[in-house]
Amino acid sequence: MNNPKNKLILRFFESNIIRFVVVFFLVLLTVAIVTGIGGLSPRMNDVIDKVGADHPGYEYYNRLADNIGIISYVFPAMFIVVTLFVVFMSITRLVAVERRDIGTFRSLGFSKFATSQKYLLFVFLASFLGGVIGVILGYFAIHPILWSAISGQLDGGANDAFSASDPSLPLFGILTAVFNTVFAVIVVVIVLQTTLLSKPADILRPKTSKRGKKSFLEYIPFLWRLLGAKYRSTLRNVFRYKVRFIMSIFTMALSTILVFLGLGLPFVLQNTNPEILEVIGSIAALLAISAVVLCALVFYNITLINIEERIGEIATLMVLGCRKNEVVGYVFREIFILTVFGVALGLPSGYYFLGFLVEFLEFGILSDLNWWVWLIVGALSFVALGLAFLLLFRKIHKIDMNASLKFKTD
Repeated sequence: MNNPKNKLILRFFESNIIRFVVVFFLVLLTVAIVTGIGGLSPRMNDVIDKVGADHPGYEYYNRLADNIGIISYVFPAMFIVVTLFVVFMSITRLVAVERRDIGTFRSLGFSKFATSQKYLLFVFLASFLGGVIGVILGYFAIHPILWSAISGQLDGGANDAFSASDPSLPLFGILTAVFNTVFAVIVVVIVLQTTLLSKPADILRPKTSKRGKKSFLEYIPFLWRLLGAKYRSTLRNVFRYKVRFIMSIFTMALSTILVFLGLGLPFVLQNTNPEILEVIGSIAALLAISAVVLCALVFYNITLINIEERIGEIATLMVLGCRKNEVVGYVFREIFILTVFGVALGLPSGYYFLGFLVEFLEFGILSDLNWWVWLIVGALSFVALGLAFLLLFRKIHKIDMNASLKFKTD
């Protein structure tokens, strides 16, 4: 570890440990869910083969296997999409924050590969370790728990078939882990190339800040005049970077949809077969808990990115004499508005997807969904935001004004 290069890599990991942990846990959670749930359908099919077509519960088991199969693809697929979006946003921001260091290494004569090594190692380890542990956790913990819940509810003389059935190799989970790792590495290569193709002198220069544009409220003068200066500034910042705005809203909305589906599914099934309710309900409960955790990680990551994007502006406000609570409010208002948009999009979308799932599964009644599920899902989203902001509160207070104003990334 006395090698200067190794020291630089170690220092890089230490300074970005929060981002590493976020990516690691996102991948772990997603792969664990995919592995645990993805193995249920093949195992149910194995039970069906063992009991045979002459068994009185054959058709029932067949239908249940189909339904579990649909759930085992729909939910994990959404987890994967959310994770990929968050990984992309994290890596993009990581490279933006490190722009000055990249330019320094290139000006000192380091090759493109040598400059890229620590970033490639960073995302590879976060994704690979998260994937490996996720497969192990899903295969040896989540899957047995869910299978025990399923087999405990289904009798009909098929106990021997259930007990004789062994879990198959978690190919779905392994493929998801590999795909996440490859995706993360490819994103790093693509994002870095856009920077490395520039001359070192150009990389070292701070990127010109994007000009502010009018928000949609500015075209409604009587509403715009009602807002104070700080709220006008917040809205302009929110709509300043349209791509980031859309990606943040989309990621938050997907997280909200997952929570809605996990919490809503047991309600729409409450008047169906009690055994089906127990089986699908146990899966939905796990998904709801996992979706809330995923939602918290997503909100934490987006809040972290928001703080880092505004670090120069935050330092400027501190230098100008703004109190810390005012600065915190400046950051929080932006992420709060993003959350409102994300939840407002996610709630009706979640309801739509739940209706689609009920129709596709061919059981359940959408009208049985309690109205307060909407309130709980919305409340959980804002609780996740509150927790994320509390965890990052100290980061704002610890910002070094002088260091932050010396170099400002885009």
